[in-house]
Amino acid sequence: MHFVQSATCRFAPYRALAGERVQGTVIFNGLGRCNEMLRRTEQALNSANIAACFATVATAAEVTLTGGASALIGASLSGLSMFKGMAPEQKARTEDIATALDAGIGALPNSDTQKLVRQLIANFPVSEADLATGNRDATQVAGLLRGRAKEKARDPEQRQDHVLAAFEDVLRRALEAPLEPQSGREAFEKATLERTDRLIAIAEEQGRADALRDEGITEKAIIRLAQRIAAETEDVGQAWLELQNAMDIAVRVQKEGERGSNHPGFVDDVLARVAALARDGEYQTAGAEIDAALERAQAEQARLLDSGVEVALLDRDTAKAARLLVQKADLEADGVAEFEDLRAMWRHHYEIGRDRGDNLQARLATDLARIVSARAKGPDEIGSAANDLGLALQILGERDSDTALLEQAVRAYEDALREFTRDRLPMQWATAKMNLGNALRTLGERNSDTARLEEAVCTYEDALLEGTRDRVPMEWARTKMNLGNALATLGERESDIARLKEAVRAYQDALLEQTRDRVPMDWAMTKMNLGIALKALGERDSDTARLEEAVRAYKDALLEFTRERVPLDWAAAKMNLGNALQRLGERDSDTARLEEAVRAYEDSLLERTRDRVPMQWAMVQGNLATLYGTMANVTGNLAHLDAAEAHLAAAREVFEVAGAGGYLDVCDNISASIAASRTALG
Repeated sequence: MHFVQSATCRFAPYRALAGERVQGTVIFNGLGRCNEMLRRTEQALNSANIAACFATVATAAEVTLTGGASALIGASLSGLSMFKGMAPEQKARTEDIATALDAGIGALPNSDTQKLVRQLIANFPVSEADLATGNRDATQVAGLLRGRAKEKARDPEQRQDHVLAAFEDVLRRALEAPLEPQSGREAFEKATLERTDRLIAIAEEQGRADALRDEGITEKAIIRLAQRIAAETEDVGQAWLELQNAMDIAVRVQKEGERGSNHPGFVDDVLARVAALARDGEYQTAGAEIDAALERAQAEQARLLDSGVEVALLDRDTAKAARLLVQKADLEADGVAEFEDLRAMWRHHYEIGRDRGDNLQARLATDLARIVSARAKGPDEIGSAANDLGLALQILGERDSDTALLEQAVRAYEDALREFTRDRLPMQWATAKMNLGNALRTLGERNSDTARLEEAVCTYEDALLEGTRDRVPMEWARTKMNLGNALATLGERESDIARLKEAVRAYQDALLEQTRDRVPMDWAMTKMNLGIALKALGERDSDTARLEEAVRAYKDALLEFTRERVPLDWAAAKMNLGNALQRLGERDSDTARLEEAVRAYEDSLLERTRDRVPMQWAMVQGNLATLYGTMANVTGNLAHLDAAEAHLAAAREVFEVAGAGGYLDVCDNISASIAASRTALG
């Protein structure tokens, strides 16, 4: 029994492992302690902000009391001076709370109850103390306010049980969004804190934190950058990539603040203030400075817009960055930017997100695609924009353990296909079909959903009706490879080997066009996938020929998947090679093959390090445990069992931290096998 990670290389070389966790924290220069203090401070500020928002909504509710039963809390906000003066984030939160309260009140059975509940909201707003006493739990806080209203409300009608129950329910629903249950929040904060400390440790180790300090960026700002990314990204390798990009932006913002312009005075003053705020991690306030300046300045709008985009990205607000980018494009067009110019801008950010594994850029591409979709006119533009949105959603969905983004990608491709009909635009139809097949296949693999995989196979076969080898040979080859991936996954789940044989034929077809000379990296990827399918066939066949073919396919892939060029793909190919060699060695009790497998796994660990990709590192450790157990059975050497136990203990340690129950079950089975071997060998 051994761990399999071969599917990692089925897609793109930049795919991140979803759901990965890290073990432990490292503290350098006291930043970990600063991080803990900042976390507690920001938690208190968050409670204060929520309370302030509710106070504003309560004032709005009081206004509605004179406006009749049909007046809405949300509508009354626009007349409040305190609301107009709020910071953008607090204003948005207030609007969200008002919307939730309006919806809850609107669902009540009659206007009298609605009016009484609005009165209770106005008279008994949620305070910061209530949030603390209620443990920041929506149900507890709402119950607390109901008890206070029952005790202190002066109007007997307000104290009626059905009115208090309605007040409690409306309040609870409105609180659920801004608050989380204490246990879930604490678990999230603990994991975020650990990832933040690890990111800061890496930044210290590699000198990046010192480089930021040299630019005048404070430790508070460094911590906040790491915190924001750690809160969004569980995979430490992906988070470190995101943090490096954010640090580059932070440096650019500082340099922009120092650089003079052809319009000294106002613009330079604004940019200097923005740099000073960003230096201390006050990204939202810096963004507000840009917003205010844009309303006053015209001569250097483009420069301000560029800085606004950078600050929005530091704040992880990709929707705002997208709006500013489009605003700049309109400015440069002296009106409204052309559709294809906006698509070119989208493509730039999409390719960075895809090829560099940059999730922030991928999110920005998604938000840009939504804006471009809203501007699209006519079936061709609407179809293109929908397909672009699907592509951006898909790369994010492939990196996220949740399937919601992939489901959205499917809907976007389906929207594109409503415009790209086969009769009118056969090649665009075929491309959208292939993209849809990719999203369906990923969903099927993620959810063990055979129906989705079958749907993907049919979708790829549709694409091949127009995307023929004669017409578009490279697109045909890519579709064939993707078809092979779907078939291989189906074959691995079914007892019948027919699907695996179909997958092998599909990969072999793809290699007719994906030659090493023409597209070396695609050739290597398809060779890797061919090896996966051949190994799966070989494991079900008493003949070792298929396993030998798999070994040759993996070794071919390694000709282009070199450690220098693509280190993690090289490591994946080495692990897959080790898997095939291990099977051959087990089948023939061949110690030479088993020793070759050990070397392949050890090579893999040169890049699959525990710090970089702990889950993948642990999988290799688990495979080494199985391999040494097999070697002990072949050689009778008990030292091999000692090695097996050491590797298994290392793997288990990581899986326990990650809470990976399935992998822990595999560890238990390997442990039982080792124990049985030790008993047999005496």
